[in-house]
Amino acid sequence: MTRPYLLWLIWQNIDSRQRYHVGNLIHKDGLYIFQYENLKEHRGLKEALKDGYSPHLAFPDFNKVYVSEKLFGPFLRRLPNPGRPDFNNLLSKYGLTKDFTEMGLLRATGGRLATDPYEFVHPVYIEGNYFDFDFHIAGWRHHDGDGLLRSLTSESKLVFEKEPTNPYDPFAVMVKTYDNVLLGYVPAFFTEFMTDVINKELNYHVKIEKIDIDAIPQLKVKISVNGEFNINGNNHNYSGSNKLIPVEYV
Repeated sequence: MTRPYLLWLIWQNIDSRQRYHVGNLIHKDGLYIFQYENLKEHRGLKEALKDGYSPHLAFPDFNKVYVSEKLFGPFLRRLPNPGRPDFNNLLSKYGLTKDFTEMGLLRATGGRLATDPYEFVHPVYIEGNYFDFDFHIAGWRHHDGDGLLRSLTSESKLVFEKEPTNPYDPFAVMVKTYDNVLLGYVPAFFTEFMTDVINKELNYHVKIEKIDIDAIPQLKVKISVNGEFNINGNNHNYSGSNKLIPVEYV
């Protein structure tokens, strides 16, 4: 399945620890485009503003579409320096070759910095009747995953279960082992979509893509989800931002 050069910008309130999808970065026809996520209701810009979000200093206008021939400086500075001695090892770690693109590197690393609450994630990708996305299990440090970490493999079966009584997210979806051990949660900016998939009883598959025992808790386990719509006549009603800007497929 092809991929658009589209990334979601995520902001986390360092006090509440809640994360929100506040913007979209796309690379199209040689141009970099950034705009805020004004349409999404659940865990979008509107909810972020209620939780104390202020515009990025480089992008002060919530309604403007920012365009540049080069990757915006604030995002470029999030990439590892190619001059660092271990740069080739980093490329290998992220499965990238020496002809990597800036967007590819930003996707792989998430553009995370220790000094601020932003990161980039892959969007929910929808093409025809199929969808997929991937994420690191959220809330890992607060649950039972570490006790099982060394026994988890790419073949381990995981299940999703809704948690409508969750005080932080009415769409919360738990990630559990097949024998009911809670590992953590689907990140909140994906949960409305995942709840819709579960409610419609759509076919989907969950797989562990990567386990990094030495990583920080929020990056220890990465999983992927892929499935299809139109099963038993059901369609999705998710209003994600994949089509906010025309997407260049590559």
